[in-house]
Amino acid sequence: MTLKTKIKNVLITGGTRGLGLEYARYLASRGYNIGLTDISDKACQVYGEVDSVKDILDELTSHGINAWYQSANLIDPVQSDFLINSYLDHFGEIHAVITNAGGDISGDDLHAAGGKAENNSFFISYEEYNNIFKRNYDTCLNTLRSVLPHLVNQGYGKVITVSSINAALGVEKETTYSIAKAAILQLTRSLATEVRKNGVNVNCIMPGPVRTERFKATLKGRNPHDLQHLKNKTRLERVAEPKDVSPVVEFLLSSGSDFISGEIIKIDGGLFNQSI
Repeated sequence: MTLKTKIKNVLITGGTRGLGLEYARYLASRGYNIGLTDISDKACQVYGEVDSVKDILDELTSHGINAWYQSANLIDPVQSDFLINSYLDHFGEIHAVITNAGGDISGDDLHAAGGKAENNSFFISYEEYNNIFKRNYDTCLNTLRSVLPHLVNQGYGKVITVSSINAALGVEKETTYSIAKAAILQLTRSLATEVRKNGVNVNCIMPGPVRTERFKATLKGRNPHDLQHLKNKTRLERVAEPKDVSPVVEFLLSSGSDFISGEIIKIDGGLFNQSI
């Protein structure tokens, strides 16, 4: 038995730069309607990827799909609820969500432009710990608490959470980020069990190092495993490009994954092949 309707309308959080923007471009080229959100309409400019949200929407709609954007600070559950209601006002239905918002970034400015914490270790300040944890875990939790009632009510939908390979390792310089991403793994498993009776699939991707503009801009603060394979050229030993991740995302939205739920998929070229 397949889903009663094709997954068509997708929401991507943290969607105006980095991997979120790559997912949007890839999925738009394959006919999905794309709703984007980010902490502000200036976040797309921080690493020089695009000039404006309008440019992103123009690019996406050139594929003949419906594209939409709204700013939201998803650390705030009220803004998360407002975002989902606005999405539904625009598209009518929501079929899938990719909870991509996050990043190992200190500070809470409205452009999410802060660099890595100066003391990015177990002894990071409590303020920075809370900022990084909330940016990664709370944004995911709040988005799902807002969107799941709609998916459950309609009896189908796809959820893709975004963790990191760091969630399976002891990672130098990124302790708080790793803790938050590990929490997302258990959230994925628990939620998948809870909503399986409602026909909703919940899966998680765990990318390894990916050569996004933010990755390149924060090289000096990165841990050794992120830097280890920067100069390698072989197919499985290099740092991933954003285009290596998007086909996996599309698979998890497609009918090919209709009987897959509660799974964690590592996308790291086999670099970290420990069990999760």
